[in-house]
Amino acid sequence: MSPRRRELLEIAGVTATAAAVGTTGWLTVATQEEVNGELPAYSRWLTLEETLTFTYVDWESIGEDVEEELEDAADEADAEVPTEYEDDPMIAPVSEELISVYFFVGLDLAQYRLGRLLEDDAFESTVEELLRTDEALIASGAIVPEEIDDELTAEPPLEFIRQMERTAEIDTYDVYTPVDADVDAAFAVDSDAVVFVDGEDVADDPVAVLETTIGTAEGDGDRATDDSEAFAWLLETAGRGDVAVGQYGGPFDADELVHPAFEDVGDAEGIVASLTAEDEETSAGDFAAIVDDPDEDELEGVLGVAGPVLERSVDVDGDRVVATATWQEEDWTDS
Repeated sequence: MSPRRRELLEIAGVTATAAAVGTTGWLTVATQEEVNGELPAYSRWLTLEETLTFTYVDWESIGEDVEEELEDAADEADAEVPTEYEDDPMIAPVSEELISVYFFVGLDLAQYRLGRLLEDDAFESTVEELLRTDEALIASGAIVPEEIDDELTAEPPLEFIRQMERTAEIDTYDVYTPVDADVDAAFAVDSDAVVFVDGEDVADDPVAVLETTIGTAEGDGDRATDDSEAFAWLLETAGRGDVAVGQYGGPFDADELVHPAFEDVGDAEGIVASLTAEDEETSAGDFAAIVDDPDEDELEGVLGVAGPVLERSVDVDGDRVVATATWQEEDWTDS
């Protein structure tokens, strides 16, 4: 029993018809670019205050499969998901956060007329990567600023649609803020990315958050990987993948964790987990954590145990935990 895409769609339980997404069958388009020869390229956007949470999605590689599986999941909404998948820190958090980001774009951006931004036939712009942090959503790729401007600034056809206006610039980005003063949000748009900040999710002014986020990406601010060697190690060890999820700045209370499955890891300063398709039948997971007094036997019992695997390893060196696993496609519903 290995984590297939539809199995993990069912794990997360986001809606009655779709839940999480696994990795088997995802088509890997290209090796992820790196920063400084070690870190994944998306790390350039990450800033660290006291804590940091992020989800990265290589949408170019897996987007088509995600959408197909979500459409098909309605037919299997009543399928029973094995508990082992729900509890595995290497699988459940990654799959659930993938779908969370997908629905964030589809639902939260809909009020700004960008809810279909990930659909190939809806926009000339093409999204290749998604990154959601505590403060911002970054959709990067081949963006056509003019068409994004047209959508953001158009007269609202419905009451729930929010109209934006171009009010400033940050570096090469045009900044958009709401026409309605009661709406608290901001967008930044250039030919490489659309950056969105929801004022309800941040303590600072959304435009100030845009300035920090873009400045960090352009090298004008302190990146999380510069501020923390420990966080840089987590990303270097487990941050590359079709989907990656990370949390840093702990230990965290149970209700602060990205996913309940991370609670089994112990009192962690930080955790990063990722899933990657190696080919159409084989998927791999990487996991790294910094844990106060890790229990190696307990970790052996929870990391990568969701069904028989081709290979699995768990290594503990002081407070640093590294795990890897490789699964081959097999339909768990027939097991």
